[in-house]
Amino acid sequence: MLVKNTFMIKKILFIIFMTFVSLNIQAEEKIYKMVFVPASEKGDDSDYKTLIEITEKLTGFKIETIKVTDYNAAVEAMRAGRAHIAWYGGKTYVKAAEIANAEAFAAGVRPGETNANYYAYFVVKKNSKLQKFIDVKEKILALNSIGSTSGDLIPQVELSKINLSIKNKDHFKKVYYAGSHDACLLSVLNEQADVCGMSSRNFEARFKDKTFTMDQVRIIHKSSPVPPPPLAYSKDIPLEDRNRIKKAVLEAHKHGSIGGYGGQMSHYMEVKDSDYDILRDVIKLLNNKS
Repeated sequence: MLVKNTFMIKKILFIIFMTFVSLNIQAEEKIYKMVFVPASEKGDDSDYKTLIEITEKLTGFKIETIKVTDYNAAVEAMRAGRAHIAWYGGKTYVKAAEIANAEAFAAGVRPGETNANYYAYFVVKKNSKLQKFIDVKEKILALNSIGSTSGDLIPQVELSKINLSIKNKDHFKKVYYAGSHDACLLSVLNEQADVCGMSSRNFEARFKDKTFTMDQVRIIHKSSPVPPPPLAYSKDIPLEDRNRIKKAVLEAHKHGSIGGYGGQMSHYMEVKDSDYDILRDVIKLLNNKS
């Protein structure tokens, strides 16, 4: 009887051990991929590195990054199941929510700010003859990339308020996409463009790292507040995992210095899909005018 009981105890312990090992293996194998478009000329994931590391530590998940060159590719990566988490611009998120089952859950707040909203700036060189916003007519305009919220959509909306359109060849000498907010700014500094439409976040980040000084440039127009670029995950991720990821991101600032799209962040605030309804309305309005 004793031998039989000993055998049963060993068997139960073995099952418990194998279950524990199996669960550990499953946890180690749970990998989520995050897609991003570089926000700066560095072109890597260094802005997000600490946030990713903290999120991995708090969730037990492995998060791998995928770099793409434009926002449409970021949407397609999630739609096709190659990415599970993404950094989107506001406009791109609206598209991703529609066709890629994306759901916004967090946005970075910069040090010294109370919320994550930002702006689109129209920037010229300090010595430029352009003084008023309307002066951009028939000039060379640089934008970020197609699909960018603060570097494409919002600049187009602001231009429409003064009856200008990038689609009208008579309104500008030339319009081109520089590829990033930093490249857009550099095109003005290098006199390849007369004016650029770009994110206030990137403008301020490049000022802080002394890429330029205010003796070199001027802001001739500032947009209305823009909903922030969100972190979004695919709703194909199990709900429990989504909640763990969101909780980790929202609490990440308690565990170390964190960055995000465009630079340093003080913390992340929760956002929801309905926060981007204003952009949906803007997109409809812009499409109706085209």
